[in-house]
Amino acid sequence: MLTIEDYFVHLFPNYHPVRVITLTYQPFVLVVAAVFAYHEAKVNTRVRNLVGYSLFFLGSLALIILDLATSGRGGIATFIGVCTVVAVFGVAEGHVEGAMTGDLSLMCPEFIQSFSAGMAASGAITSALRLVTKAAFEKSRDGLRRGASMHQIKPPIRS
Repeated sequence: MLTIEDYFVHLFPNYHPVRVITLTYQPFVLVVAAVFAYHEAKVNTRVRNLVGYSLFFLGSLALIILDLATSGRGGIATFIGVCTVVAVFGVAEGHVEGAMTGDLSLMCPEFIQSFSAGMAASGAITSALRLVTKAAFEKSRDGLRRGASMHQIKPPIRS
C-alpha cells in the first residue's frame, strides 16, 4: 500500500487518503493481534499464517479488480472500497504479525533475526521502489496509475 499512496492521493484529493488509510489499518491490526495474544494457547499458528497470507492475496486481488472496474476514476464509493480492502490488510497483518515470529522461534530461534532483518530490508526496498516508480512515470500520461499498477502484479496499461 505504501508504493501506491501517491496514486491514491491523486485519485482522492478531497478524502486525505494517507491519513484515512493509516487510521483504517491500525485498529484492525491492534484488535486482531490483541485477540490472538489473549487466545494464543488455543490457536494453531500455522493456520493463522495461512489465513493471514490468504487475506493478503485476496486483498491485493481486490485492489486490482477495484481499479479495473472503476477505470482509475475516483469517487466516494471507490474510496470506501479501498478503505475496506485496507481493513482486510489490517486483519491479515494481525493474523501474521505474531504467528510468523512464533513459528520461527519454535523451528530455530536464529531464524527470528533473519526474519526481522528481511522485514527491515523489504521496507527499505519498498521505499526505494516508490521513489523510482514515481520518478519513472512522473511525466507520462496516467503516470501514477501506471506506477501503482507495476506493484499490483498486473500488466501495464496501454495508452
